[in-house]
Amino acid sequence: MPDGSLQNALQLKTDPMKKSSVPTSQKVVWGLGGFAENLSNNTILSLAYLIFGVGMGINPLYIGIALSASRILDALTDPIMGNITDNTVSRWGRRRPYIFGGAIFMALLFISIWYTPRDGSEIFQAVYLIATCSLFYLAFTVWVIPFSGLGLEMVTDYDERTRLMTLRVIPSYIVGILIASLYAITLKSEWWGGDEVVGARYVGTIIGILILITGILPAIYCRERYAQKKQEKIKLLPAIIFTLKDKAFLMLVGSVFFVFVALFYMIPLLTYINLYHVCEGNKILTGKLGVITGPTQAVGQILATAAIGFFAKYFDKKHVLITGLIIGIVGYLISWFLFTPGNPYLAIIPPVVINIGLCACWVLNGSFSADICDYDELKTGRRREGMYSAVFGFLNKAAIALVMIMSGWVLAKLGFEGTDQQPSTEQLFTLRWTYIAIPTISMLAAILCMWKYPLTKKKVIEIQAELGIRKSKAGTE
Repeated sequence: MPDGSLQNALQLKTDPMKKSSVPTSQKVVWGLGGFAENLSNNTILSLAYLIFGVGMGINPLYIGIALSASRILDALTDPIMGNITDNTVSRWGRRRPYIFGGAIFMALLFISIWYTPRDGSEIFQAVYLIATCSLFYLAFTVWVIPFSGLGLEMVTDYDERTRLMTLRVIPSYIVGILIASLYAITLKSEWWGGDEVVGARYVGTIIGILILITGILPAIYCRERYAQKKQEKIKLLPAIIFTLKDKAFLMLVGSVFFVFVALFYMIPLLTYINLYHVCEGNKILTGKLGVITGPTQAVGQILATAAIGFFAKYFDKKHVLITGLIIGIVGYLISWFLFTPGNPYLAIIPPVVINIGLCACWVLNGSFSADICDYDELKTGRRREGMYSAVFGFLNKAAIALVMIMSGWVLAKLGFEGTDQQPSTEQLFTLRWTYIAIPTISMLAAILCMWKYPLTKKKVIEIQAELGIRKSKAGTE
């Protein structure tokens, strides 16, 4: 039971941590960074196999290696960047200088990826792709870790954290509409002669500019809550060890790790299933499916996000998350029946259902992480949003890297190579059941990880009240 002063704080809801109100405009501008984050990641994952594999004929295993190697490097640098930003003391703050510089380099390097040379050996093309992707994801780390840390420390109220993270995920839904249409746009004959490789270069340049604008705005407009916070610096290895000892955090990242395995294993396989099974090799129809899927998925995600915000007020966030993951599993299972050449437009339904379910993960993960950072401060006396964001990113990027190699290997093993592919019925059958089996098992593992998650709403409110009393006694905000 809490002591007397803590009990009073709980009853009166007088947590001194809540005194500073963050203007809505700053929250919205921070949320705009979600455009840069999702345009960067999702464009590459959505187009890589279609442009470099189908368009240029690069072996999908090489593409998988390029994507996974760059994410492994990205993951390894996350804890370093998290420790750097947590320990930074400057007149501009701990986060904003890195957000500003990272956005510039991230945009330039993103554009360079789509200029992979068409001439030269396949090995040369693969090396170029690995190099540009690796440099891009290094810049992405410099940007995204401080950006995430800024969001984790921006607000302190338990429910407001969920609302803030909603502002970050809404751009992902809008980006989803654009991403789903990109392949069709690259094929526009009246714009760039119907050559998807040429089209991707123009599209990549335009998106790079959007990444620059939306990525740099949080650095210019947002203000940090702990910009000048002085705390004892902690070395990298001890910081990682402290973070990995947090039971609640390990449960959360374990769950998201398996969600990422399910999602990013699905994406490349879905590309080939739609093109060669559902659309029977018709690229134009494949592009049309993407154009329809994008807006449909976005509408479903927006409605789901509103529902999540509502239910999170009345039910524990853990239960809302598990419900969403169950909906995602249903989406994978129904794909066996709805991926059919007889009615290709039914193929829109499974990915929409999957992504509606995963909304719970995207909306609540940041809110869970912010609660964990409060618990960490109670134990250690330090604010370490950067390191938590970094270790969170490291483990989940490791999942992406693992899955990129796995999915690339599966595609190559099944014979999906070259620009003139005609897969057999047996190949497509194997592709379809692996598309369902691995993600379903991974989503079940994600549910098990969160089954006994300990930081309930009541527990978090107690932690924040105790922190508020501690800060009041110390005479600090």
